[in-house]
Amino acid sequence: MSASQAWQPSPPPARPAIIEPPQRPAAVQLRARRDTRLVVIGILCACLGALVMAWAWSGTQQSQQVVLMTSSVARGQVIESHHLTTTTIGRAQGVSVLPAEQASELVGQHARTDLPAGSLVGPDSVGASVVPAGAAHVGLRVAAGQLPNQPLPVGAYVTLVEVPSGMDAEREPGAEFGATVATSPVPTTDGGSWLLDVQVDQYSASSIAALAAAERIAIVRNGDG
Repeated sequence: MSASQAWQPSPPPARPAIIEPPQRPAAVQLRARRDTRLVVIGILCACLGALVMAWAWSGTQQSQQVVLMTSSVARGQVIESHHLTTTTIGRAQGVSVLPAEQASELVGQHARTDLPAGSLVGPDSVGASVVPAGAAHVGLRVAAGQLPNQPLPVGAYVTLVEVPSGMDAEREPGAEFGATVATSPVPTTDGGSWLLDVQVDQYSASSIAALAAAERIAIVRNGDG
């Protein structure tokens, strides 16, 4: 082997070329993934809030001021201003009520039914005193001791008894008349007598009125059964 052909080391093998991934254009942006559950929850919350607001608005629009009883009034009793007040209620579907501005018009009217304290007043609950056909109302002035000490509520069944006059003190009691209390007794200013109205048969009304004028009537309360 000649000197020119002396051994020389072989060159190292070439490295494989590294291929770089293509660059994403700057204008192209990745779209973020959304959680479907959060979207649904948000929609439900929005709908619920709208329903609550609609319900609250509807309640304020439908509320009204109406007449309310502050104390109990029996049927036939005259309504006075201290018996009434007003209150605010919501929807009163199926319930008869009177608007608060009509409260003053009820004063002086008669209760057509028992009105307990705290009850709402309807248009048919109060009105002018009504005397049924075939009946009559008679006013009585009865001395203390000629009626029960216990209260006589409107609607109580009583018997009107003719009592003897002072000149006939030994005479037996006379006629008796069935009656119903139309207004509860109230004392006179001197406290010696009681005033009340009773409902009687129209054919007995004149006789009872004559006895009442002579103060010759005593009142006996009957059983309610």
